[in-house]
Amino acid sequence: MKRLKDINWNHLYYFYEVAKVQSLREVAQELNLASSTLSEKIKRLENNLEKKFFKRGSKGLSLTPEGQLLFDRCKQIFEEGYKILEEFSGNALGGYPVKIGITDTISYDLANEFSSQYWDYYTQFGTVNTYRQIDHEVLIDNLSKGHIDWGISIEKPKLRSLNYAEIGSFELVFCCSEELFGRFKDPEDILHNIPFGESSADQIIGQKVSRYLRSKNIAPKEKIFSDHTGFLWKLCERGRCVMCVVENPLQEYPKMRKFKLSQPLDVTLYAIWKKSDEGLISIMKLKELINSKLAHLPHRYSDVGLQIEVSEVAEELLK
Repeated sequence: MKRLKDINWNHLYYFYEVAKVQSLREVAQELNLASSTLSEKIKRLENNLEKKFFKRGSKGLSLTPEGQLLFDRCKQIFEEGYKILEEFSGNALGGYPVKIGITDTISYDLANEFSSQYWDYYTQFGTVNTYRQIDHEVLIDNLSKGHIDWGISIEKPKLRSLNYAEIGSFELVFCCSEELFGRFKDPEDILHNIPFGESSADQIIGQKVSRYLRSKNIAPKEKIFSDHTGFLWKLCERGRCVMCVVENPLQEYPKMRKFKLSQPLDVTLYAIWKKSDEGLISIMKLKELINSKLAHLPHRYSDVGLQIEVSEVAEELLK
């Protein structure tokens, strides 16, 4: 029976690095080893576990089903290992992909823009991935359990173990067909009398809009709930309902009329992370991005040369 002490963890690490890029030569150069030496160490791991982890073909290495399973397990081990070294050594190592959780909301454009800007800050240390979070509570739970590295929500966290910062805001406006708007003397009466369309997938926004309408003593006679925003939009275009949209001066809505009430309906977006992770480069870079936006520092978001640089593309491949 195999035990943990029977595994050579160096061999497992070599397997992990080769499996990432599926190239013995590339990893051997990086680790300052001969390709034959590296290949031998992986063969010893295969013999020890009595499995075949790589297929060698005309196009190079590829993972077997057992190799893919082992790689998936190793990723968790060594990505966490990088974080441990980063936390306790004080060096910005990276080496692990960042997982960002983003709650479902009609503010997705702003969240996507901020996340894509974060890529420029972290890309030299690893990749950035985003994951859909059904609601704020799910995001907080996944963040607390370490399933994501940081998150974006329109609600502040209540847990003392979490920290947050504002990363932007957007305004919501009401929208209906131009023809329907022209039939009413007062826009408030549209909200009183015409069915209000609300996305079931965006409950936090729905709650904010409901509170806003109550503060104005406006109670729609009827509400329409749908998982499909496109369905609500079609109804709105045909004058069958009114709905909320993000105010975007650059976006045209043909035959539609946007309108506001006396006070703006503003929504703030927050980045949220664990205080205990503030020693990690992933969170350091997040805070650096937040501070750069506050200080209006220059950025490289549209500089394609950055990705070529960090990807270490050979000069002979470029024009």
